Amino acid sequence: MAYSMVDVSGMSGVSLSELSQYAETGLLNPAFGGSNEDVYYEKQELLRLQQILFCKEVGMEENEIGSMLRDNPQDVIRIMQQHRIEILEKALRLHGLIQTLDKTISHLQGEQELDEHELYMGFVNKGRHQLLNEASSNHAVNNDLNHVQTERVQSSDIQSSNSSTMPENQDLKSKEDYLDSQAKIDRIHLDLQQAIEDELEPGSPEVQEIIGRHLEWIKGYYTPTSEIYRDLANLYVEHPDFRKMYDGYHPSLAEFLREGMMIKAEQDLS
Repeated sequence: MAYSMVDVSGMSGVSLSELSQYAETGLLNPAFGGSNEDVYYEKQELLRLQQILFCKEVGMEENEIGSMLRDNPQDVIRIMQQHRIEILEKALRLHGLIQTLDKTISHLQGEQELDEHELYMGFVNKGRHQLLNEASSNHAVNNDLNHVQTERVQSSDIQSSNSSTMPENQDLKSKEDYLDSQAKIDRIHLDLQQAIEDELEPGSPEVQEIIGRHLEWIKGYYTPTSEIYRDLANLYVEHPDFRKMYDGYHPSLAEFLREGMMIKAEQDLS
């Protein structure tokens, strides 16, 4: 089925002037022209427009988009999968920011106390949630947890060196909390690795107890909904940094954790 430029503008939200500009630059050419100088778009062009919008959504400049667009179906799928990961990361970050905002409003209304460090949950690493930083683990290269933790703390110190407002004792407390948090998640991963080697099922009581500890660890950053926890489970498998980190424990750990998280989301978060 063919759609006019007006139709495409209405369904996509892209203005007529933008569609005309895309045609002039060759970024998106109509399928064919009709009478009275009308132009029409078919399914292939509509998919290409969707690719353009996804590229813009994840922050690409318009002059960079053309080289990213592909007509080969497999290339399109690969690009779409990458877009999915990037948008999912943004969704997780926004979810955390919304919870920080809600907590702050509740605090200002006198409904609950708010620790100082909670004011900045969601702003870690230029907006990327600290939760995503667990993927930087060097477990596959060096299994010495203390060494990995030291590197992480040094990196954290560098990132926060421009801040002159944090008291020295608060900085120390943050380091201690961070090390404790990383030790907990490493223990969870090691216990899951052992569960795989013991041929336990993701839905078994033993594994679900470990997944429960994982959920509690996540709640240290924000409280996930069932949907968010499932999305996070998929991110662990799909994101190359997470995948590399989990492969360092066991080649099947990412999928094993995802299946366990899906069960936990269904049973405890729905």
